[in-house]
Amino acid sequence: MTTTDPPLNTALHIRYWQRCFRSGLSHHYTSNDSTRLTLGFFILSALDLLSAASPTPLIPTEDRDKLRAWILKLRHPFGGFCGSPTHVLPEHWTVKFDFEAEEDVARDPANANLAATGFALLLLGILGEGDGSDAFRGVDRARTLKWLKKLQREDGSFGEVMTDDGRIAGGRDMRYCYIAAIIRWALGGGEGEGEGEGEGARSLDFDVEALAGHIRRGQTFDGGMAESSMHESHSGYAYCAVAALALLDAANPDSAAASDHYIQTGIPSIPSLIHFLANRQHAYLNEGDDDDNNTGAGANHPLPDLSSLAVSDDDDAPVVAGFNGRLNKLPDTCYAWWNCGALSLLGEGGLIDRSSARRFILQKTQHLVGGFAKYPGDPPDIYHAYMGLAALATMAGPDGEPGLAKFDSRLCIGAAAASRMEKARESLLNRC
Repeated sequence: MTTTDPPLNTALHIRYWQRCFRSGLSHHYTSNDSTRLTLGFFILSALDLLSAASPTPLIPTEDRDKLRAWILKLRHPFGGFCGSPTHVLPEHWTVKFDFEAEEDVARDPANANLAATGFALLLLGILGEGDGSDAFRGVDRARTLKWLKKLQREDGSFGEVMTDDGRIAGGRDMRYCYIAAIIRWALGGGEGEGEGEGEGARSLDFDVEALAGHIRRGQTFDGGMAESSMHESHSGYAYCAVAALALLDAANPDSAAASDHYIQTGIPSIPSLIHFLANRQHAYLNEGDDDDNNTGAGANHPLPDLSSLAVSDDDDAPVVAGFNGRLNKLPDTCYAWWNCGALSLLGEGGLIDRSSARRFILQKTQHLVGGFAKYPGDPPDIYHAYMGLAALATMAGPDGEPGLAKFDSRLCIGAAAASRMEKARESLLNRC
């Protein structure tokens, strides 16, 4: 970053996120009511990151206690978390007796879902007090890991929910692989004590090798990662795949294995993936820069005027370069995170042009009311506003982005919150 690069206006973003936290969200979010935990994650994690620019924590202690209680009320009695209070049913609607198995089973298994469970654990880490040792107090480790294990298919992929008739529902893409790896790492799957005679921890663990195999089959001919085998490459899926493998490495009980065992075995060609990710950054052209007749989505890909091309470029204007997620797509705020996050985990974060990427985020998609938009000129939204902060914090590397807390690229949260989750994980395992 040079002295001419724009700074992050932290006061503006703090006001934006405090409005999201203290006020009711706009009607545009009504359709997302069933995913309130997800919305809560973006809001609270953003405030946690921005607390580095505030003399006092942006999430007060009294609010932390209430939020923690709200999250724990979303637990499903048979493992996992529901995404919203509207999915939490009275006990007589959640439990029934299975006469064949001679035990109580879930009457409403589809109300607990994979994404909500991952976000719940991340939120508990963000809201943890002290060193975070008690952050997972109230989480039923064994039931949650047993529930998670049931969501894995034979091909190693994960679904999102269990249906009433026992089927695994949801896609097979890398997002679910990533969230499953978060849950396993956070709750110490594969470690500690499990259930059953002589099975130990493995009775609560899913098939890690099958998951790694599913991810391995997702790499495409151009080096990227697809949602699953034989699909189109996408940098969002690439990040989820890399982060999932990194979390498998972080929770690998085999002390003799290399620290990046699953990264190395789960990606057939790491150089090809790095090449794919690094080439997602490209210059952003303002509408009318070349051809006044270009409008709409195609305005950012005008045909060049061949008579204007030259070996040298006398234009000293700073380059603005965003990231896309797929070939021939427009730059988008969130892809700055997906690409930079994946490259960071692969140890190649230095391949991006940080200055030009910051200019795209801070000059093109930053909104005058705070937050970031998906595309230049669009209004801000919670998802892209958080991804913009995540990208800035990740691109800064160990030096950090002024005004933001240090960032953990594996979990997509602040480094301090990740440390609290680590302590909570250790406490869970010590109690096994």
